[in-house]
Amino acid sequence: MIQEGFLIISDISGYSTYLNESELEHARDSLTDLLNILVDHTKSPLVISKLEGDAVFSYVNKGSIFQGQTLIEIVENTYAAFRKALDLMIINTSCTCNACRNLPNLDLKFFIHYGQFSTQRIGNYAELVGNDVNIVHRLLKNTIAETLGLEAYAFYSEAVTQVLQEDALFINLPTHEDHYPNVGKIKGYVQDLHEVWSKKKNEMRVVVTEEDALLIIENDFPVPPMILWNYVTKSEYRALMLGSDYQEVLNQQEGRTGVDAVYVCAHGKNRVFQTILDWEPFEQYTTHQPHFLGMSANYTHRIVPTETGSKLIMYWGKAIGNRFLAVIDNWVSKNIIVKQATKSMNSLRETILRELEEGKTIFEPSIKIEPIKINSAVEEALATQELG
Repeated sequence: MIQEGFLIISDISGYSTYLNESELEHARDSLTDLLNILVDHTKSPLVISKLEGDAVFSYVNKGSIFQGQTLIEIVENTYAAFRKALDLMIINTSCTCNACRNLPNLDLKFFIHYGQFSTQRIGNYAELVGNDVNIVHRLLKNTIAETLGLEAYAFYSEAVTQVLQEDALFINLPTHEDHYPNVGKIKGYVQDLHEVWSKKKNEMRVVVTEEDALLIIENDFPVPPMILWNYVTKSEYRALMLGSDYQEVLNQQEGRTGVDAVYVCAHGKNRVFQTILDWEPFEQYTTHQPHFLGMSANYTHRIVPTETGSKLIMYWGKAIGNRFLAVIDNWVSKNIIVKQATKSMNSLRETILRELEEGKTIFEPSIKIEPIKINSAVEEALATQELG
């Protein structure tokens, strides 16, 4: 059966040079650790098709991506996890061998293409075949480093941007194209991932904790965290979750919702403005909402993976402001608003169940990658380098 979706390769860069200048035993350990990071962050709705030496090839069905921002955040989160692990390896090692000293020369690149493919099941794995599968692999050979001077980047082919139809997400990214025999020119947009890491590693978390919460409302959903994240951040579904007539987002940056953007919740003629204070894709976000008479409160929506999908937990913060008014505000929240919030969250769950049944939302479960598979991929990378 022919499928359509996003094809993604995450490729550890600088590894050939790293192996040439390093002791193989320690190099093997480093690659194993880094591949484990990539595998751990390739979760449903992404499906790993194959480990290819020092790269992970995965795909995701179009029906699993509700917003272009989600696709970009998948890449950014994976890169941040990779860099955090790599930086910790560098900091924590006291070894003076070449393999450990050369760790800073490693980095990560992503190639994202959209197209058609067929799957051939081999055990638990889906071997992908098709012209677009060949194209995304051809993208590994490119002139991006020479042309743009980037060591860590994500390349989104023009096919990706065309299907997403969200030009604002890519308008400020530099374009790049390479010519491939029998394929022609492949054009796309390049995102500098060093900039992403520089921003992420300095972010401050703002959350309502369980200890600080006035109320805690939760519900279970039969979808993985990445899918649920789409539902609880996209305006029309968020309106269901919060019981508003409709919602819109103001103050987006480059077409993206994040810190300082504002959700506008419409309740009849009233407009409630919820400013985003914290944005941790696929895990949690926190908003600040004004109440009556100068009062306000923070709210954290957290997503926790479960055996059957994921759990959405809403931490309702205590009222901020005048002490006397805070008592009234908290009473209203506990005795009136919480009932509506619980009802609205149930409405969201019913909608998700219906859209799963109708096939509007599609996802494949994650495939467990056994340690032996990762070890085999590492040995393949080492063998390729030794033969080269």
